[in-house]
Amino acid sequence: SHLRAVIPWLLWEIWKARNGLVFSQQAINPHIVLVTALRDMEEWCQQQENRENEFRVGGRVLLATGKLWIHPPYGTLKCNIHSSWINESSFSGGAWVLRNHEGDVMLHARDAFRPCYNRIASELKCVLWSLSSLHDLHYDICEVWLDCKAAWEAITNPVSWPKYRASLSKIGQVIRVMRKVSFHLSSPKANLLAREIACSGARDGRLTSYLALGGPSWLHDRIERDKRRGV
Repeated sequence: SHLRAVIPWLLWEIWKARNGLVFSQQAINPHIVLVTALRDMEEWCQQQENRENEFRVGGRVLLATGKLWIHPPYGTLKCNIHSSWINESSFSGGAWVLRNHEGDVMLHARDAFRPCYNRIASELKCVLWSLSSLHDLHYDICEVWLDCKAAWEAITNPVSWPKYRASLSKIGQVIRVMRKVSFHLSSPKANLLAREIACSGARDGRLTSYLALGGPSWLHDRIERDKRRGV
Protein backbone atom coordinates (compact mmCIF):
# COMPACT_ATOMS: atom_id res chain seq x y z
CA SER A 1 0.00 0.00 0.00
CA HIS A 2 2.94 2.31 0.71
CA LEU A 3 4.24 1.85 -2.85
CA ARG A 4 0.78 2.38 -4.34
CA ALA A 5 0.40 5.62 -2.42
CA VAL A 6 3.60 7.07 -3.88
CA ILE A 7 2.47 6.67 -7.51
CA PRO A 8 1.31 10.32 -8.03
CA TRP A 9 4.60 11.69 -6.69
CA LEU A 10 6.60 9.13 -8.65
CA LEU A 11 4.86 10.06 -11.90
CA TRP A 12 5.59 13.72 -11.22
CA GLU A 13 9.28 13.04 -10.55
CA ILE A 14 9.52 10.89 -13.70
CA TRP A 15 7.96 13.72 -15.70
CA LYS A 16 10.47 16.22 -14.31
CA ALA A 17 13.34 13.83 -14.99
CA ARG A 18 12.11 13.35 -18.56
CA ASN A 19 11.95 17.12 -19.12
CA GLY A 20 15.43 17.54 -17.68
CA LEU A 21 16.77 14.95 -20.10
CA VAL A 22 14.95 16.34 -23.16
CA PHE A 23 15.49 20.05 -22.60
CA SER A 24 18.69 20.23 -20.54
CA GLN A 25 20.40 16.93 -21.38
CA GLN A 26 20.61 16.16 -17.66
CA ALA A 27 20.12 12.51 -16.72
CA ILE A 28 18.90 11.72 -13.20
CA ASN A 29 19.60 8.47 -11.38
CA PRO A 30 16.33 6.44 -11.13
CA HIS A 31 17.10 5.74 -7.46
CA ILE A 32 17.11 9.50 -6.75
CA VAL A 33 13.78 9.83 -8.55
CA LEU A 34 12.23 7.16 -6.32
CA VAL A 35 13.75 8.49 -3.08
CA THR A 36 12.59 12.04 -3.85
CA ALA A 37 9.06 10.84 -4.58
CA LEU A 38 8.91 8.85 -1.33
CA ARG A 39 10.24 11.76 0.70
CA ASP A 40 7.75 14.23 -0.79
CA MET A 41 4.87 11.80 -0.23
CA GLU A 42 5.82 11.28 3.43
CA GLU A 43 6.11 15.03 3.94
CA TRP A 44 2.67 15.60 2.41
CA CYS A 45 1.12 12.86 4.54
CA GLN A 46 2.62 14.38 7.67
CA GLN A 47 1.12 17.76 6.83
CA GLN A 48 -2.29 16.20 6.22
CA GLU A 49 -2.22 14.51 9.61
CA ASN A 50 -1.57 17.88 11.21
CA ARG A 51 -3.94 19.94 9.07
CA GLU A 52 -6.04 20.96 12.08
CA ASN A 53 -2.97 22.67 13.54
CA GLU A 54 -2.77 20.58 16.67
CA PHE A 55 0.44 20.23 18.57
CA ARG A 56 1.32 18.74 21.95
CA VAL A 57 3.16 20.50 24.75
CA GLY A 58 3.70 18.83 28.10
CA GLY A 59 1.08 16.17 27.40
CA ARG A 60 -1.66 18.70 26.60
CA VAL A 61 -3.16 19.29 23.16
CA LEU A 62 -3.08 22.95 22.19
CA LEU A 63 -5.16 24.19 19.27
CA ALA A 64 -3.83 27.00 17.09
CA THR A 65 -7.21 27.69 15.54
CA GLY A 66 -8.01 31.08 17.12
CA LYS A 67 -9.42 33.53 14.60
CA LEU A 68 -8.21 36.70 16.31
CA TRP A 69 -4.80 38.30 16.49
CA ILE A 70 -3.76 38.33 20.17
CA HIS A 71 -1.79 41.08 21.86
CA PRO A 72 1.65 40.00 23.10
CA PRO A 73 2.58 40.50 26.78
CA TYR A 74 3.32 44.01 27.99
CA GLY A 75 6.62 45.31 26.63
CA THR A 76 6.90 42.46 24.10
CA LEU A 77 7.10 42.83 20.33
CA LYS A 78 5.24 40.42 18.08
CA CYS A 79 6.22 39.72 14.47
CA ASN A 80 3.80 37.94 12.14
CA ILE A 81 5.36 36.33 9.06
CA HIS A 82 3.90 34.82 5.90
CA SER A 83 5.17 33.60 2.55
CA SER A 84 2.76 33.43 -0.38
CA TRP A 85 3.88 30.40 -2.39
CA ILE A 86 2.13 29.62 -5.70
CA ASN A 87 4.17 26.89 -7.40
CA GLU A 88 7.77 25.83 -7.92
CA SER A 89 8.21 27.98 -11.04
CA SER A 90 6.77 31.26 -9.73
CA PHE A 91 8.19 33.97 -7.51
CA SER A 92 6.73 33.98 -4.00
CA GLY A 93 5.91 37.01 -1.91
CA GLY A 94 7.00 37.38 1.69
CA ALA A 95 5.97 39.82 4.41
CA TRP A 96 6.50 40.53 8.09
CA VAL A 97 4.59 42.87 10.40
CA LEU A 98 6.03 44.03 13.73
CA ARG A 99 3.56 45.19 16.40
CA ASN A 100 3.87 46.21 20.04
CA HIS A 101 1.75 45.07 22.99
CA GLU A 102 -0.90 47.70 22.20
CA GLY A 103 -1.36 46.37 18.68
CA ASP A 104 0.26 49.35 16.96
CA VAL A 105 2.19 48.45 13.80
CA MET A 106 5.75 49.68 14.20
CA LEU A 107 7.16 48.40 10.91
CA HIS A 108 6.18 46.17 8.04
CA ALA A 109 8.08 44.88 5.03
CA ARG A 110 7.51 42.97 1.83
CA ASP A 111 9.87 41.18 -0.53
CA ALA A 112 9.81 38.71 -3.42
CA PHE A 113 11.78 35.47 -3.46
CA ARG A 114 13.03 33.35 -6.31
CA PRO A 115 10.98 30.21 -7.02
CA CYS A 116 11.12 27.54 -4.30
CA TYR A 117 10.21 23.89 -4.77
CA ASN A 118 7.48 23.89 -2.09
CA ARG A 119 5.66 25.99 0.51
CA ILE A 120 7.92 24.95 3.38
CA ALA A 121 11.11 26.03 1.60
CA SER A 122 9.48 29.35 0.73
CA GLU A 123 8.33 29.90 4.32
CA LEU A 124 11.79 29.15 5.71
CA LYS A 125 13.34 31.59 3.26
CA CYS A 126 10.84 34.20 4.44
CA VAL A 127 11.68 33.49 8.10
CA LEU A 128 15.40 33.91 7.40
CA TRP A 129 14.81 37.21 5.60
CA SER A 130 12.51 38.46 8.38
CA LEU A 131 14.91 37.58 11.21
CA SER A 132 17.85 39.12 9.35
CA SER A 133 15.84 42.31 8.82
CA LEU A 134 14.82 42.50 12.48
CA HIS A 135 18.40 41.95 13.61
CA ASP A 136 19.69 44.65 11.25
CA LEU A 137 17.10 47.01 12.73
CA HIS A 138 18.22 46.04 16.28
CA TYR A 139 14.95 44.34 17.22
CA ASP A 140 16.59 41.33 18.83
CA ILE A 141 13.82 40.40 21.28
CA CYS A 142 10.45 39.38 19.86
CA GLU A 143 7.85 36.69 19.36
CA VAL A 144 7.70 35.29 15.83
CA TRP A 145 4.37 33.90 14.62
CA LEU A 146 3.83 31.96 11.39
CA ASP A 147 0.94 29.91 10.04
CA CYS A 148 2.86 27.18 8.19
CA LYS A 149 2.87 24.32 10.70
CA ALA A 150 5.50 22.29 8.85
CA ALA A 151 7.91 25.25 8.80
CA TRP A 152 7.23 25.90 12.49
CA GLU A 153 7.97 22.26 13.31
CA ALA A 154 11.16 22.34 11.22
CA ILE A 155 12.44 25.41 13.10
CA THR A 156 11.56 24.06 16.55
CA ASN A 157 12.77 20.52 15.80
CA PRO A 158 15.33 20.76 12.96
CA VAL A 159 16.75 17.26 13.51
CA SER A 160 13.50 15.76 12.21
CA TRP A 161 13.63 17.81 9.01
CA PRO A 162 17.01 17.02 7.38
CA LYS A 163 15.72 17.97 3.93
CA TYR A 164 15.85 21.64 4.99
CA ARG A 165 19.16 21.45 6.86
CA ALA A 166 20.80 24.27 4.88
CA SER A 167 17.96 26.75 5.44
CA LEU A 168 17.55 25.79 9.09
CA SER A 169 21.27 26.21 9.69
CA LYS A 170 21.16 29.77 8.34
CA ILE A 171 18.12 30.56 10.49
CA GLY A 172 19.93 29.15 13.53
CA GLN A 173 22.93 31.38 12.87
CA VAL A 174 20.75 34.49 12.93
CA ILE A 175 18.89 33.35 16.05
CA ARG A 176 22.19 32.90 17.90
CA VAL A 177 23.17 36.54 17.38
CA MET A 178 19.76 37.82 18.50
CA ARG A 179 18.99 38.18 22.20
CA LYS A 180 15.69 36.32 22.56
CA VAL A 181 13.43 34.94 19.84
CA SER A 182 10.53 32.53 20.34
CA PHE A 183 8.51 30.85 17.60
CA HIS A 184 4.75 30.32 17.74
CA LEU A 185 2.13 28.75 15.49
CA SER A 186 -0.65 31.06 14.35
CA SER A 187 -3.96 30.24 12.72
CA PRO A 188 -4.26 31.59 9.15
CA LYS A 189 -6.98 34.05 10.18
CA ALA A 190 -4.94 35.45 13.05
CA ASN A 191 -2.06 35.92 10.60
CA LEU A 192 -4.22 37.66 8.01
CA LEU A 193 -2.39 41.00 7.97
CA ALA A 194 0.95 39.45 7.00
CA ARG A 195 -0.83 37.15 4.53
CA GLU A 196 -2.54 40.07 2.77
CA ILE A 197 0.72 41.98 2.37
CA ALA A 198 2.63 38.91 1.13
CA CYS A 199 -0.12 37.92 -1.30
CA SER A 200 -0.34 41.43 -2.73
CA GLY A 201 3.20 41.07 -4.02
CA ALA A 202 2.79 37.58 -5.50
CA ARG A 203 -0.70 38.24 -6.87
CA ASP A 204 0.05 41.57 -8.52
CA GLY A 205 3.58 40.76 -9.67
CA ARG A 206 5.16 43.39 -7.40
CA LEU A 207 8.75 42.20 -7.08
CA THR A 208 10.14 45.37 -5.49
CA SER A 209 10.99 45.03 -1.81
CA TYR A 210 10.23 47.73 0.72
CA LEU A 211 10.32 48.54 4.43
CA ALA A 212 7.91 51.06 5.92
CA LEU A 213 7.00 52.61 9.25
CA GLY A 214 3.53 51.82 10.52
CA GLY A 215 1.06 49.69 8.62
CA PRO A 216 -0.15 49.91 5.01
CA SER A 217 -2.99 52.42 4.62
CA TRP A 218 -5.12 49.97 2.63
CA LEU A 219 -5.19 47.64 5.66
CA HIS A 220 -5.86 50.35 8.25
CA ASP A 221 -9.31 48.98 9.14
CA ARG A 222 -7.92 45.47 9.66
CA ILE A 223 -5.20 46.80 11.97
CA GLU A 224 -7.72 48.74 14.04
CA ARG A 225 -9.98 45.69 14.37
CA ASP A 226 -7.04 43.60 15.56
CA LYS A 227 -6.19 46.24 18.17
CA ARG A 228 -9.74 46.29 19.54
CA ARG A 229 -10.40 42.55 19.48
CA GLY A 230 -6.99 41.13 20.29
CA VAL A 231 -6.86 42.22 23.91
